[in-house]
Amino acid sequence: MKPTIHAFSKADSVAGQGVGSAYLEQVQLIERELSDQFDILGRARLRGGFGDINHFHSINPEYFAAMIPAARRGATVAHVHFIPETVNDSIRMPRPARAVFDRYMLAFYRRAQHLVTVNPWFITKLADDYGMDPQGITFIPNFVSADDFHPLAADDPRIAAMRTRFGVPTGRPVVLCAGQLQVRKGFFDFLAVARALPHVQFLWAGDFSFGRITAGHSEITRAMRELPANVNLVGLVPRGEMNVLFNLADAFFLPSFEELFPMTILEAMAAHTPVVVRDLVYYDGVLHDYAARIDAAPGEIDRFVQQLQRILEPGAVRDAAVADARRGAEFYNRDSVARQWRDFYTALLPA
Repeated sequence: MKPTIHAFSKADSVAGQGVGSAYLEQVQLIERELSDQFDILGRARLRGGFGDINHFHSINPEYFAAMIPAARRGATVAHVHFIPETVNDSIRMPRPARAVFDRYMLAFYRRAQHLVTVNPWFITKLADDYGMDPQGITFIPNFVSADDFHPLAADDPRIAAMRTRFGVPTGRPVVLCAGQLQVRKGFFDFLAVARALPHVQFLWAGDFSFGRITAGHSEITRAMRELPANVNLVGLVPRGEMNVLFNLADAFFLPSFEELFPMTILEAMAAHTPVVVRDLVYYDGVLHDYAARIDAAPGEIDRFVQQLQRILEPGAVRDAAVADARRGAEFYNRDSVARQWRDFYTALLPA
């Protein structure tokens, strides 16, 4: 009888969140690649009991309570998609409420027997700032399936249909950002860059996933009333249509001030779409040279503008940027990430 993995998550209950996408991709990966060794319940429910390995992908209170009985049955794993520093700029909370939430988050991680992080930078932070044992923390990168995200032919009719749907004239270059509407995502720098490149169509796919408690909600809402003429906020696009959108784009531009390893970067690279991001320390262990990393303070847009101009122009620079994205997609391939998960889960089983 094969050992069992039960994956618990409610991260996909809110559309447009990268954590939900990461959970779905991880479960699909292990169901496809590890089922020879494990019986996998990808959408486990607490009433269904626990497995030999119980993997909690979100920090819901019911999972916090469940970890104690789960540990009696088998190993417990918490997936670390965020820590206090990376949440503070996403959700607006009163200071007392934030302090309670931060303590709860860290207590959740401490209750798990093992942690998996999506970024190696987390291991240092959790160990140095929060006193957690680095030996109990493993870095395994996010992953997207090439079945879902891949290059399309330039004349694919779905691309033309999406151009029409979002009002993008044929032949006009397109720069895409995808993510929640938040100040930390660099929304206002995105708008400033668009104003500097009026001949380019800028699309933002995403919405306020946290509603009115989203940090900067009122400021962004005011800005949405007077958008540059070449900016279209297309809202939440169904995940099944996002591959077409990445193929429609000539560049993916994510000017965030704080990111770990967003699924959208992986999805863009999988479509061989060149990526331009702000140069963040969080990218050091994961992004390598697969994207153009621009050192720019808030409001400094000149280097973003210059880099996008170079990438959008046919020629050697664009060809190199496409090749970089392709290399990134190849590096984070199915076999490599599946092998890491197999090794990790196998090590959790009793000798």
